[in-house]
Amino acid sequence: MGGGDPPLAPTGLGEPDAVAGAPPFPEGDVDTATGDPAHALATRSAAANWHNRLDLSPTLTAVILAAGHGTRMRSRIPKVLHPICGRPMIDWVLEAVNEAGVTDVTVIANPHHADVAAHLSPSPHRGEGQGEGRGPVKVVYQRDPRGTAHALRQIPAGELRGRQVLVVNGDSPLLTASSILKVLHAHQENEAPATIASVEDRTRDDGRIVRSRDGALDRIVERKDATTEQREEIHEFNVGLYCFDGSRLAEELEKITDDNKAGEFYLTDVFLHLKPVTVVKLDDPHEAMGVKDRVRLARATDILRRRVLERHMLGGVTIVDPDSTFVDVSVTIGMDTVIEPFTVLKGSTNIGSECRIGPHVYIEDARVGDRSDCGPFAKLRPGTEIAEDVHIGSFTELVRTKVGRGSKVPHVSYLGDTDLGADANIGAGTITANFDGTNKNRTEIGDGAFVGVDTMLVAPVKLGKGSRTGAGSVVTKDVPDGATAVGVPARVVRRKA
Repeated sequence: MGGGDPPLAPTGLGEPDAVAGAPPFPEGDVDTATGDPAHALATRSAAANWHNRLDLSPTLTAVILAAGHGTRMRSRIPKVLHPICGRPMIDWVLEAVNEAGVTDVTVIANPHHADVAAHLSPSPHRGEGQGEGRGPVKVVYQRDPRGTAHALRQIPAGELRGRQVLVVNGDSPLLTASSILKVLHAHQENEAPATIASVEDRTRDDGRIVRSRDGALDRIVERKDATTEQREEIHEFNVGLYCFDGSRLAEELEKITDDNKAGEFYLTDVFLHLKPVTVVKLDDPHEAMGVKDRVRLARATDILRRRVLERHMLGGVTIVDPDSTFVDVSVTIGMDTVIEPFTVLKGSTNIGSECRIGPHVYIEDARVGDRSDCGPFAKLRPGTEIAEDVHIGSFTELVRTKVGRGSKVPHVSYLGDTDLGADANIGAGTITANFDGTNKNRTEIGDGAFVGVDTMLVAPVKLGKGSRTGAGSVVTKDVPDGATAVGVPARVVRRKA
């Protein structure tokens, strides 16, 4: 993500109105341009890297509008921080802006949303305001949110003049770098004072694009102010993606009033004064979706989830049933790995090559080495590291556990805070009792150890290399290398020669 070939480019890239110079990729759905996945991936790369054929303006700056109250989400969590496929919504927007080549980014935030400011602020873990998939940002507060134009007024006019200003809504996680680039290049090539993106969608009810008789943009009518006739006849909608001549924008912002049903200062009213406007039509209407409530959040999640799965499939991973597979954007999966249905992979999980995961497996912030398998009905919790050629069987749970190469944890076992050596075998029903009510204690199991079925290992405890435990044993003391322990509590009864 963010570098190299961006695999999450949109499937529909659209054409700008009256923009010279077509991009070097076919029109329409690039995924099905030839039916060849390799061609599809190359096409997506060409789309997202179109900016290589023409330099972006060095005075380009981006403004992300993220100060809304988000009341329709009905949540104590600020809207733009709701996670989608393991990443806060606003980070999807910021990543798309950064991937399009824009590095000077300002976020307009609500001062009452301290979590947003904290997320965007510099961190010793992230660097200078950096989170995964995004670069550094500046934060400006809109203390009394009164609309999108009012938000832009929080930036001093002197910081807008002489610049090209990209404006994006912070609740638009489906926007892609390719679409942003199309708007930026259309703006630069046409040298118009403003450029906007639009989509055709009969199912939508947002701000409508009203055109004059000659086809040029006349105005944008917000949903609350649209007449019945406009609702029935106009199906071209504003995406919420703009590029402005900053000097003209600063001048026209002061002319906007709140004379509308919402009593807000609409940024879209700037087009009553700022003309001509270039309109770039996008083919994929999903990109215009603003996440206003939990219903749209679920829809956006499904779309992004499929983009993530598509990236892995084009990279050589078999997803048996994409409809029932859930993979966070931060997960990495090696070639020739098979992901069975009802698998959930979250956080910073890393799956190696030639693995088989699932069905019904949950893995979070864990590592699985090459040629290992896991499941069905297994759970690997954070801090778990599985080496190569390991078998993790059904109904097994591991947390903060390391499993050495070639070992087997076949089924119905719980290993917590355990270091398991190479070529060891854990019998069914084995439990490491790692918590004494106050502390979490570790269990060490040496290379080549054999733990019998229904064994309880009460930590802290160590089983030596090549040691064994009898079925049904309760081990409370260390077992030397090569020794066998049986009983409740277990006692050492034999040493190997």
